[in-house]
Amino acid sequence: MKTIAMNNTFTWTACAVAIALTSCGAPAETNSEAPTAKEEIKTPEALEFMGGTYAVDQEASTVKWKGTEITTKYHEGTVRVYKGSINVIDKSISDGFVAIDMSSMVCTDEGMNDDSKASLIGHLQSDDFFGVEQFPFSRIDIEGIKTKGDVSYAYGKMYVRDIGAPINFPVTISEEDGNMVVDASLTFDRSKHDVKFRSGAFPDLFPNLGDKLINDDIELDVHIVAAL
Repeated sequence: MKTIAMNNTFTWTACAVAIALTSCGAPAETNSEAPTAKEEIKTPEALEFMGGTYAVDQEASTVKWKGTEITTKYHEGTVRVYKGSINVIDKSISDGFVAIDMSSMVCTDEGMNDDSKASLIGHLQSDDFFGVEQFPFSRIDIEGIKTKGDVSYAYGKMYVRDIGAPINFPVTISEEDGNMVVDASLTFDRSKHDVKFRSGAFPDLFPNLGDKLINDDIELDVHIVAAL
Protein backbone atom coordinates (compact mmCIF):
# COMPACT_ATOMS: atom_id res chain seq x y z
CA MET A 1 0.00 0.00 0.00
CA LYS A 2 1.47 3.39 -0.99
CA THR A 3 1.32 6.42 1.27
CA ILE A 4 -0.83 9.46 0.54
CA ALA A 5 0.95 12.76 1.16
CA MET A 6 -1.42 15.18 2.90
CA ASN A 7 -1.40 18.00 5.38
CA ASN A 8 -4.81 18.51 7.07
CA THR A 9 -8.23 17.79 5.63
CA PHE A 10 -10.41 19.69 3.21
CA THR A 11 -14.11 20.05 2.53
CA TRP A 12 -15.33 18.68 -0.74
CA THR A 13 -19.00 19.22 -1.80
CA ALA A 14 -20.59 17.13 -4.53
CA CYS A 15 -22.33 19.25 -7.14
CA ALA A 16 -25.50 17.68 -8.49
CA VAL A 17 -25.24 14.81 -6.02
CA ALA A 18 -25.67 12.07 -8.49
CA ILE A 19 -23.67 9.47 -6.74
CA ALA A 20 -25.25 6.47 -8.27
CA LEU A 21 -27.31 3.76 -6.59
CA THR A 22 -27.89 0.90 -9.08
CA SER A 23 -27.38 -2.75 -9.86
CA CYS A 24 -23.72 -2.58 -9.09
CA GLY A 25 -23.95 1.14 -9.11
CA ALA A 26 -26.10 4.25 -9.67
CA PRO A 27 -26.44 7.99 -8.63
CA ALA A 28 -28.38 10.11 -5.99
CA GLU A 29 -29.17 13.75 -5.12
CA THR A 30 -28.64 16.30 -2.38
CA ASN A 31 -29.82 19.75 -1.47
CA SER A 32 -26.48 21.56 -1.62
CA GLU A 33 -26.11 24.35 -4.15
CA ALA A 34 -24.12 23.23 -7.18
CA PRO A 35 -21.46 25.44 -8.78
CA THR A 36 -21.90 26.63 -12.35
CA ALA A 37 -19.88 25.40 -15.30
CA LYS A 38 -17.94 28.69 -15.37
CA GLU A 39 -16.59 28.23 -11.87
CA GLU A 40 -12.99 27.31 -11.38
CA ILE A 41 -11.86 23.78 -10.68
CA LYS A 42 -9.38 24.11 -7.85
CA THR A 43 -7.13 21.57 -6.13
CA PRO A 44 -6.76 22.21 -2.38
CA GLU A 45 -3.10 23.02 -1.77
CA ALA A 46 -3.10 21.23 1.59
CA LEU A 47 -3.62 17.80 0.02
CA GLU A 48 -1.72 15.88 -2.61
CA PHE A 49 -2.56 12.31 -3.64
CA MET A 50 -0.39 9.76 -5.35
CA GLY A 51 -1.88 9.10 -8.79
CA GLY A 52 -3.77 5.90 -9.48
CA THR A 53 -6.98 4.06 -8.59
CA TYR A 54 -7.84 3.71 -4.91
CA ALA A 55 -9.94 0.64 -4.13
CA VAL A 56 -12.69 1.07 -1.56
CA ASP A 57 -12.33 -1.17 1.51
CA GLN A 58 -15.80 -2.72 1.93
CA GLU A 59 -15.21 -3.82 5.52
CA ALA A 60 -13.82 -0.50 6.76
CA SER A 61 -16.42 1.62 4.92
CA THR A 62 -19.92 2.30 6.27
CA VAL A 63 -23.19 3.84 5.13
CA LYS A 64 -25.93 4.91 7.56
CA TRP A 65 -29.44 5.80 6.39
CA LYS A 66 -32.38 7.68 7.93
CA GLY A 67 -35.93 8.13 6.69
CA THR A 68 -38.59 10.36 8.30
CA GLU A 69 -42.35 10.74 8.28
CA ILE A 70 -44.26 14.02 8.25
CA THR A 71 -44.59 13.53 12.01
CA THR A 72 -41.53 13.27 14.26
CA LYS A 73 -41.29 9.52 13.64
CA TYR A 74 -38.23 8.20 11.83
CA HIS A 75 -36.36 4.97 11.06
CA GLU A 76 -32.61 4.53 10.67
CA GLY A 77 -30.08 1.82 10.00
CA THR A 78 -27.08 0.76 7.96
CA VAL A 79 -26.34 -0.77 4.57
CA ARG A 80 -23.08 -2.36 3.41
CA VAL A 81 -20.72 -1.07 0.77
CA TYR A 82 -20.41 -3.59 -2.08
CA LYS A 83 -17.45 -2.12 -3.94
CA GLY A 84 -16.03 1.13 -5.26
CA SER A 85 -13.00 3.07 -6.42
CA ILE A 86 -11.61 6.61 -6.49
CA ASN A 87 -9.33 7.81 -9.28
CA VAL A 88 -6.55 10.35 -8.70
CA ILE A 89 -4.98 12.27 -11.59
CA ASP A 90 -2.41 15.06 -11.19
CA LYS A 91 -2.51 14.71 -7.39
CA SER A 92 -6.27 15.36 -7.11
CA ILE A 93 -9.45 13.28 -7.21
CA SER A 94 -10.92 13.11 -10.71
CA ASP A 95 -13.86 10.69 -10.34
CA GLY A 96 -15.07 7.55 -8.58
CA PHE A 97 -18.03 5.47 -7.45
CA VAL A 98 -19.40 3.57 -4.47
CA ALA A 99 -21.87 0.70 -4.97
CA ILE A 100 -24.25 -0.30 -2.17
CA ASP A 101 -25.63 -3.81 -1.47
CA MET A 102 -29.32 -3.11 -0.90
CA SER A 103 -29.95 -6.65 0.38
CA SER A 104 -27.73 -5.85 3.39
CA MET A 105 -30.06 -3.20 4.85
CA VAL A 106 -30.63 -3.42 8.59
CA CYS A 107 -32.67 -1.29 11.01
CA THR A 108 -31.03 0.05 14.17
CA ASP A 109 -34.08 1.79 15.72
CA GLU A 110 -33.93 1.84 19.50
CA GLY A 111 -36.96 0.36 21.23
CA MET A 112 -38.03 -1.73 18.23
CA ASN A 113 -38.01 -5.54 18.61
CA ASP A 114 -36.34 -7.86 16.12
CA ASP A 115 -39.60 -8.96 14.49
CA SER A 116 -40.65 -5.36 13.88
CA LYS A 117 -37.23 -4.51 12.45
CA ALA A 118 -37.39 -7.50 10.10
CA SER A 119 -40.86 -6.47 8.97
CA LEU A 120 -39.70 -2.91 8.27
CA ILE A 121 -36.67 -4.06 6.27
CA GLY A 122 -38.83 -6.50 4.31
CA HIS A 123 -41.12 -3.63 3.35
CA LEU A 124 -38.22 -1.35 2.39
CA GLN A 125 -36.78 -4.08 0.17
CA SER A 126 -40.15 -4.76 -1.49
CA ASP A 127 -41.46 -3.16 -4.69
CA ASP A 128 -43.17 -0.48 -2.56
CA PHE A 129 -39.73 1.01 -2.00
CA PHE A 130 -36.41 -0.22 -3.44
CA GLY A 131 -37.40 -3.43 -5.24
CA VAL A 132 -34.22 -5.15 -4.10
CA GLU A 133 -34.95 -8.46 -5.84
CA GLN A 134 -34.89 -6.70 -9.21
CA PHE A 135 -32.47 -3.91 -8.25
CA PRO A 136 -29.98 -5.42 -5.78
CA PHE A 137 -27.44 -2.59 -5.93
CA SER A 138 -27.44 1.19 -5.79
CA ARG A 139 -24.49 3.43 -6.62
CA ILE A 140 -23.06 6.89 -6.05
CA ASP A 141 -21.01 8.16 -8.99
CA ILE A 142 -18.63 11.10 -8.61
CA GLU A 143 -17.94 12.81 -11.91
CA GLY A 144 -15.64 15.61 -10.73
CA ILE A 145 -14.93 18.36 -8.21
CA LYS A 146 -15.43 22.12 -8.46
CA THR A 147 -14.88 24.96 -6.02
CA LYS A 148 -17.25 27.81 -5.23
CA GLY A 149 -15.77 30.35 -2.86
CA ASP A 150 -13.97 28.42 -0.15
CA VAL A 151 -16.06 25.27 -0.60
CA SER A 152 -15.24 22.40 -2.95
CA TYR A 153 -18.05 20.42 -4.59
CA ALA A 154 -18.13 16.87 -5.85
CA TYR A 155 -20.78 16.33 -8.51
CA GLY A 156 -22.27 13.38 -10.31
CA LYS A 157 -25.30 11.11 -10.14
CA MET A 158 -27.01 8.70 -7.82
CA TYR A 159 -28.76 5.58 -9.10
CA VAL A 160 -31.59 3.86 -7.26
CA ARG A 161 -33.79 1.28 -9.01
CA ASP A 162 -31.54 1.87 -12.06
CA ILE A 163 -32.77 5.47 -12.25
CA GLY A 164 -30.11 8.16 -12.09
CA ALA A 165 -30.51 11.70 -10.79
CA PRO A 166 -28.01 14.54 -10.22
CA ILE A 167 -26.77 15.05 -6.68
CA ASN A 168 -24.27 17.24 -4.79
CA PHE A 169 -22.96 17.28 -1.22
CA PRO A 170 -20.05 18.43 0.98
CA VAL A 171 -17.28 15.93 1.58
CA THR A 172 -14.34 15.88 3.97
CA ILE A 173 -11.23 14.02 2.82
CA SER A 174 -8.33 13.06 5.07
CA GLU A 175 -5.52 10.54 5.45
CA GLU A 176 -5.37 7.79 8.06
CA ASP A 177 -2.70 5.09 8.23
CA GLY A 178 -1.83 5.69 4.59
CA ASN A 179 -5.45 5.34 3.44
CA MET A 180 -7.72 7.91 1.83
CA VAL A 181 -10.73 8.59 4.08
CA VAL A 182 -13.86 10.27 2.69
CA ASP A 183 -16.73 11.36 4.96
CA ALA A 184 -19.96 12.91 3.70
CA SER A 185 -23.50 13.65 4.82
CA LEU A 186 -25.97 13.90 1.96
CA THR A 187 -29.66 13.73 1.14
CA PHE A 188 -31.37 12.30 -1.93
CA ASP A 189 -34.99 12.54 -3.07
CA ARG A 190 -36.46 9.04 -3.39
CA SER A 191 -39.28 10.24 -5.63
CA LYS A 192 -36.70 11.00 -8.34
CA HIS A 193 -35.96 7.27 -8.39
CA ASP A 194 -39.59 6.11 -8.67
CA VAL A 195 -39.86 5.17 -4.97
CA LYS A 196 -43.51 6.13 -4.61
CA PHE A 197 -44.95 4.60 -1.43
CA ARG A 198 -46.82 7.26 0.61
CA SER A 199 -44.94 10.03 -1.18
CA GLY A 200 -46.43 13.49 -1.56
CA ALA A 201 -44.90 13.64 -5.05
CA PHE A 202 -47.58 11.21 -6.32
CA PRO A 203 -50.90 12.68 -5.13
CA ASP A 204 -52.94 10.64 -7.63
CA LEU A 205 -51.61 7.42 -6.08
CA PHE A 206 -51.74 8.53 -2.46
CA PRO A 207 -54.36 11.25 -1.91
CA ASN A 208 -55.11 12.68 1.53
CA LEU A 209 -52.09 11.14 3.25
CA GLY A 210 -52.19 13.55 6.15
CA ASP A 211 -49.87 12.41 8.94
CA LYS A 212 -49.25 9.14 7.03
CA LEU A 213 -47.01 10.91 4.52
CA ILE A 214 -43.38 9.71 4.36
CA ASN A 215 -40.87 12.41 3.46
CA ASP A 216 -39.12 11.96 0.12
CA ASP A 217 -35.70 12.99 1.42
CA ILE A 218 -33.50 10.15 2.66
CA GLU A 219 -30.39 11.02 4.64
CA LEU A 220 -27.09 9.18 4.22
CA ASP A 221 -23.92 9.39 6.31
CA VAL A 222 -21.09 7.86 4.29
CA HIS A 223 -17.65 6.89 5.56
CA ILE A 224 -15.35 5.55 2.85
CA VAL A 225 -11.86 4.14 3.31
CA ALA A 226 -9.83 3.53 0.13
CA ALA A 227 -6.27 2.36 -0.51
CA LEU A 228 -3.95 2.44 -3.50
